[in-house]
Amino acid sequence: MEKWVKLKHVQELLELMDKRDTYDPWHIQHDKYHRKVKKTIEWIKRNAKEVS
Repeated sequence: MEKWVKLKHVQELLELMDKRDTYDPWHIQHDKYHRKVKKTIEWIKRNAKEVS
C-alpha cells in the first residue's frame, strides 16, 4: 500500500533533524530534538493518506 504526505511536513522533519544534528549526542538539546523528530515521524505516519 502506497501513501503520500505533504511536502511541508517532510521539510519540517528535515529541519528538525538538521537542528538536532548540530548538537553533540550527549547534549541535552540533542535529546530534546531527537524526541521531536521521533514524534514528528510518528505523526507523519499516522496522517499519511492512501494513494487510490
